[in-house]
Amino acid sequence: MRVIDADGHIIEPESMFDHLPEDFHLRRPIPVHLPADTVRGDFNGCWLIEGKSVPNIGSRGRTTASLSWTERSKKIDVSIGSQTLEDMEARLSDLDRFHIDCQIVFPTMFLAAVAEDVKLEGALFHAYNTYIGQACAKSKGRVRWTALLPFRDPEAAVKEMRRASDLGASGIFTMGMVWERNLADPEFFPIYEEAAGLDLPLCVHLGWSSPQVTQLFSDSHAFFCSAIVPVMWGFMYTMGAGLLSRFPKLRLGFLETGSAWVPYAMQQIRRRVEPPSVLFSAGQRRPVDNAIDRRYYRDPEEFFRSGRAFVNCEGDEDFDYLLKHVGEDGLMCSSDFPHGDPSAEEDYVTRWRERSDMPERVKEKILGKNAERFFRL
Repeated sequence: MRVIDADGHIIEPESMFDHLPEDFHLRRPIPVHLPADTVRGDFNGCWLIEGKSVPNIGSRGRTTASLSWTERSKKIDVSIGSQTLEDMEARLSDLDRFHIDCQIVFPTMFLAAVAEDVKLEGALFHAYNTYIGQACAKSKGRVRWTALLPFRDPEAAVKEMRRASDLGASGIFTMGMVWERNLADPEFFPIYEEAAGLDLPLCVHLGWSSPQVTQLFSDSHAFFCSAIVPVMWGFMYTMGAGLLSRFPKLRLGFLETGSAWVPYAMQQIRRRVEPPSVLFSAGQRRPVDNAIDRRYYRDPEEFFRSGRAFVNCEGDEDFDYLLKHVGEDGLMCSSDFPHGDPSAEEDYVTRWRERSDMPERVKEKILGKNAERFFRL
């Protein structure tokens, strides 16, 4: 059985930005080292981008991120070279340690909207894709990656997607919103059309995607409220707009949010499509819901059961419930390595193999076969 970790991470090194186009060199992210005896504790570092700290080290608009030079990164049982992918042999050794055959890597510093200037954002993403594409090429296919695109400049995004595909990308990264725009914005449709044509899935990942939303929170609940919840918004908008019907070859995945919310979200969207109210007589027009495009809308469960929609699950969820409402063909699992945060479950393979509450067939799908279909590995 091939085990595929559907969501690992890179801790971006400073050397990544050697790949910035020359005219953006003076605006490159600057690593900042902080004393270890502040409220940040051992998260004693940040990037300086456009004059702002990433992650945000202020009180309001809190975000979090691991950085390779912090005391926290030095404490964990993972070498810096493995965290940054500068030492691919070390990362492969870590995959062996956790019985993982293949890992899909997502960003860390870009789990937030970090550059208001769209051109700078595009340059940063270009550097990221170049660096990680070159690093993963040394893994003999065991470490794969998802590409970052400047969605707010669709023409540039399509161009960068083609380049990333040539570099070996296995998917397209986005968060639940793109700044203040939802994922069903028609301006993004050329991106989705190109992704479908290149056979690259759209991966909707946890992250602080909307600065306006992020600014509402000042404590650690921001991890849920402004990083996880927007993924659910992404689900409602993409399903309501019928994105998978509009683009019949597109695949859509939701990552690092757990999966127990999916049946709830499906039920909520169904109630918008067919309200159970009896206050309208037969044939009388019900209020228009302009978030539901009835030309393209299909019940989301159809897509999970037919291999078009996927979600990362966590080992302590209610799988009888999930299998009943989502099915066994749309569930994947992951380690979140090397973040070590509330989403992490590094030793998940051992725990899944020891489970006695589901057939081996289902375990094989969740541990690898479903991710293999989603990422076309």
